[in-house]
Amino acid sequence: MMTYDGSCFCGAVRFQADGDLADGTMRCNCRFCRKMRYWEMRLPDPDGFRLMSGAEHVAQTPRAQDDGMNMHHNFCAHCGTRLWTEGDIPEMGGRFVMVCINALDVPEADLVTAPIFYADGAHDNWQNPARETRHL
Repeated sequence: MMTYDGSCFCGAVRFQADGDLADGTMRCNCRFCRKMRYWEMRLPDPDGFRLMSGAEHVAQTPRAQDDGMNMHHNFCAHCGTRLWTEGDIPEMGGRFVMVCINALDVPEADLVTAPIFYADGAHDNWQNPARETRHL
């Protein structure tokens, strides 16, 4: 397990996250993830996320539909950088935090070697890989 520093593009929001890129990351083919170019790492323990500064600059993406999911996507209201998602969904094992890979302040080599699971969220088949991933 490692502690990663993360921030938005303008530096207004900073956080730390305990996890390991080597344990895997995820991209998804659902509409939201495609539009947002979402690439995330789920933290093994939601308490491993710490907002260090800039809480006043954090905004949440409004829900596009009332699907009953308790999930909130956070971003910097100043520069628009996607930062983390948090929620509590029984089908996902309860409470969770996922950090956006693009917000981690890590060397490019760490990103290139991080395994990626391409989930088939477009068909509510999250546990199985998407058939096509070139557009993700």
